[in-house]
Amino acid sequence: MSEAETTNAAPADRILEAARDRLATGGFRDLTFRPLAEASGATVAALTYHFGSKRALIERLVAAEREADAARHAAFAARFADLPRLEPAAIAALLEAYLDEAAGSARTTSLIWCELLLAAVNDVEVRDLAAPWIAARRAFWRALFEGRAETPKAWAEAAMGYVTDETAHSLVQSDDPDYRLLRRMTLERLASRGVNLGLSDPTFFETMVRRLDPAVALPTPSAQEPYAGRALAIALAAGELIVARGADGVTHRAVGEQADTPASSVAYHFRTRLDLLRAGLTVIYRVAQGRLAPRPDPAEMEAFVVRGTVSIALAAAREPDLRPFAVDLRRLRGENLRWRASERLNIEVDLCAAQTASVARMGAILLAGAAGEPPPGRRHRGLDPRPGELNNRSVGRHFRRKTVAKISHNCFPETLAGPLEGAGPSHRG
Repeated sequence: MSEAETTNAAPADRILEAARDRLATGGFRDLTFRPLAEASGATVAALTYHFGSKRALIERLVAAEREADAARHAAFAARFADLPRLEPAAIAALLEAYLDEAAGSARTTSLIWCELLLAAVNDVEVRDLAAPWIAARRAFWRALFEGRAETPKAWAEAAMGYVTDETAHSLVQSDDPDYRLLRRMTLERLASRGVNLGLSDPTFFETMVRRLDPAVALPTPSAQEPYAGRALAIALAAGELIVARGADGVTHRAVGEQADTPASSVAYHFRTRLDLLRAGLTVIYRVAQGRLAPRPDPAEMEAFVVRGTVSIALAAAREPDLRPFAVDLRRLRGENLRWRASERLNIEVDLCAAQTASVARMGAILLAGAAGEPPPGRRHRGLDPRPGELNNRSVGRHFRRKTVAKISHNCFPETLAGPLEGAGPSHRG
């Protein structure tokens, strides 16, 4: 809505438009009535009259956003309606067009979608709002593949998982040609079930990764533990806050309260907010590597990593100073998965395949958490640790095995061709 349209709109519409902008740029914490009244040119009394409560306002806002999103998806489907089959090249092009639109003309909707998914994981009321939107998007992807690809349900789940995670990163990096090329390579791998069709050559992919590397010093899989003692406790608290509240929730005071440590002590170990964010992200990454276990359940640890990395991507879409962290996290996830496959299962996986699998898997886990569903892959028997084995070391080891074991079953339709195909449950060791 343009400025002139906003000025001439009815009071309730102006308030909804202002709320939409605030939700997209600042999250649910920005939807308090007094600042919203100022932003919309209304009064708190007017907000109360039209909506009654913050909850009612959010319900109206999400319902309107979902309706507009459905119309956008219908128009997108119509664009490809005359395509009789979805072969690999068509799938890659279709998903690329979808992501370009998500980060471009639908940017505000995409920010709200990501915010809603993250909030729904921990908030049952928000989950009730997210569930019909998730169901509508699932129906869109299934209808898109139905009759035009084998195993359309599997393709729909793979595509939706991939674009859910990749949308957050596209919001941050879509203006970077190197990122767009890397994204195109992983789309080729997804569409071809893991096969290099020419563009996603492993050596070329790694060259492009190095070009995009922001070098913010997050730990590589082989790096030594960077923190110990009080610094580790503070870093763990920062990681917990990123997962629970997003990057905006990380302040010296909040971390001190979480760690039961004076803010002055937090500042002694981590002088700036960016230092604290780096520490929290380091924790998230060490959890992904199986070197830290802040949760007793491996599935909870995987969800911890997902929420942490998507939270940073969403924050970076709003706060450019965080962009290098989001870039590094996307890269490191693929490197970490490749390292686990090699070191723990003796399976060689090229970085492009690992990156593709990590993006699809992360999106699927976020969607499941937001919908209140079991995480994908829980159906595999024999992968849960035996009673009494849930100590820090065994959880980490089990997490590494289980994550790699799920790749071929949950990230790609039917199977991921190539070296990841042997990473299933029969190789869990």
